[in-house]
Amino acid sequence: MELDRRAYWIWLQHALQVGSSKPRHILESFGSIEDFYRAGPREWGLLGIFTQRELSAMREYPLQEAQAQLAHCAQMGQTVLTPEDGEYPFLLRQIHNPPAVLYVQGELPDFAEVPAISIVGTRKATLVGKRVAHSLGYGLAKGGAVVVSGGALGIDTAAHKGALLAGGKTVCVLGCGIDYPYLAANTSLREAISHSGALLSEYPPGTPALRNHFPIRNRLISGLSVGTVVVEAAEKSGSLLTANNAIHQNRDVFAVPGLVGSRMSQGPNNLLREGMKAVSCANDILEEYLFRFPGKIHLEESAESVMLIKAAPQEQKPTPACRKVPEGLSDDASALFQALSREPRALAELCSEAGVPAARALPALTELELMGCIQGYSGRRYALKHS
Repeated sequence: MELDRRAYWIWLQHALQVGSSKPRHILESFGSIEDFYRAGPREWGLLGIFTQRELSAMREYPLQEAQAQLAHCAQMGQTVLTPEDGEYPFLLRQIHNPPAVLYVQGELPDFAEVPAISIVGTRKATLVGKRVAHSLGYGLAKGGAVVVSGGALGIDTAAHKGALLAGGKTVCVLGCGIDYPYLAANTSLREAISHSGALLSEYPPGTPALRNHFPIRNRLISGLSVGTVVVEAAEKSGSLLTANNAIHQNRDVFAVPGLVGSRMSQGPNNLLREGMKAVSCANDILEEYLFRFPGKIHLEESAESVMLIKAAPQEQKPTPACRKVPEGLSDDASALFQALSREPRALAELCSEAGVPAARALPALTELELMGCIQGYSGRRYALKHS
């Protein structure tokens, strides 16, 4: 069987690990990744840029194993992209350490044709912060932009859901393998994203979500985007690292002003003091790209795109959700909504009570999550949302 050229890149990434800037140096010194591989250990060592661990890994990791990984990804429905592929995001080619391999589930947008805006912020977002992120995601997607975020709780989740509700495209950049069960509560959200955009990672299948993966991942969130907006973030946070990456990558940075004295406002307020643009709605961002992407985006005038930033209520108790079925739900979603309760219930139990087959239940539950009606829990359990 003929060797797939992408196997050389998987071999290289395995040896150097993700986040390395050395692949760029290799391509500058050799004509191609194949030429580098065939040069052999002596030539690799003469470059003087590799550690002993990296040299050992290059000698010991067989190309056949990399080829097998490609076959495994194909079985799982994941696309594998390398810098030699035309579908590889051109914006990532411009950063200091572009990934040697990208794993994709879904369909990546053409980042050269439409602006991608990353929305980042804390996992411990306030109600106001979540509303702002949701509104930004909705307004940006309605205006024609692609929304990029990291799939975490809080600001990320709200931004993705806003984009999906608008019928737009969103890309979720993960700090683990796409198949890894990261954040079980967002399983259905990731499924929806893979059908209306893409899940993306430079970590191979099966890689767990380790703490040190996320700072490395963050450079891709900003690298894929022409602009990054910080909604809520503490003074020292991963979101500010993403914003700093954006600055070093010569990308735009925006910040949502927050209440003075609030811990979660320190990050964006500090960015504003450094001269970043303050934004209060999606149009504040979209207007920056009208001439750079003519005919691809437009400003929104609908009520949903306007965002009024108000002070958060003082620790109010959650208001019980109304049992009236929300308008616009499909028949399956309506039946499941009636079967749900305040306590998390298993998917099988809900299907049985609602009379909805399991094959149709997940899309219906995703619909309810996007409407803000329910909350997902680990073990495929669901409950009515308390707010």
